[in-house]
Amino acid sequence: MNIELNVELIALDYHGTTSDRKDRGLWTVRSEVIEALIKARKTVLKIAIITSGTGKTIPQKIKNLAHVLAFESGSVFHYGGKVYVDKPNSWDSIRHVLLNSKLKPKAIGKVVIIYGAKVHGELEEILHIHGLLDHVRIVKNINRLIVAPKGYGKDRALKTVRKLLNIKGAIVAIGDGENDYYLLREADIGIAPANAVDEVKEVADYICDKPNGLCVKEVIEKIPEGKLLS
Repeated sequence: MNIELNVELIALDYHGTTSDRKDRGLWTVRSEVIEALIKARKTVLKIAIITSGTGKTIPQKIKNLAHVLAFESGSVFHYGGKVYVDKPNSWDSIRHVLLNSKLKPKAIGKVVIIYGAKVHGELEEILHIHGLLDHVRIVKNINRLIVAPKGYGKDRALKTVRKLLNIKGAIVAIGDGENDYYLLREADIGIAPANAVDEVKEVADYICDKPNGLCVKEVIEKIPEGKLLS
C-alpha cells in the first residue's frame, strides 16, 4: 500500500553521501547535487546536515544550504546563527584522560575525539584501566573511530534537530557509513545510497541505484513540495 507522508525534513550525512571522494582524498559535492539542494531550499522542505566529525571539511557554501548543522555525534549544533554545545558534565575529565594518553588523535573537536581504526584495542584498554568504558560511545566509520559521550550519536542528533526545527511531519534520512545505522533507524524513512555499507542497507527502507550525491539528488527530486510516496 502506498502511504503519502508529509515530509518536512531531509537529514543528510556528508562524507560519502552528499559528497564524493575525489583525487587526493578530497570530498566534493557535484554541481547537480548543489542545484538540487538550492531548489529544495525554495520549497517547504527543511535540510539538516548531520555528521559525526567536526564539520571542518564541509565547504561553507554547502553549510549555507542547511537549515541546521549537527556535528560531532549530536553534541554540536549550528542553528540560527548560534552554536550550541551539548555534553555531559563529566566529559571534560574523560577527554583529559584520552588526550593525555599515548594515542594520537586524527582530529579533535569541541566534544568528540577521532582516532584511526587501528587503535581500537588500545583505546578500549585505556578506557578500561580508567573505568570509563561505560561513559563512552565508540562508533566506527570506515577507517575512523569517533569517541563521544555515551548515548550520543546521529540518532540523538536527529532527535535534537526535530525539536530545533519544530518538525511535525516525516523525516527522510540518507547515509552510507556504519555511523549512519542509527540515523536511518531514527528517521521515518531511511535511505541508503548504492555505495552504503551492508549494515546500513539492511536497515534502509529504500536503497538507491545511484551512489553518493546522485542518490541525494534523486531523493530530493522525488519529494515535490515536501511530499513523498513510500
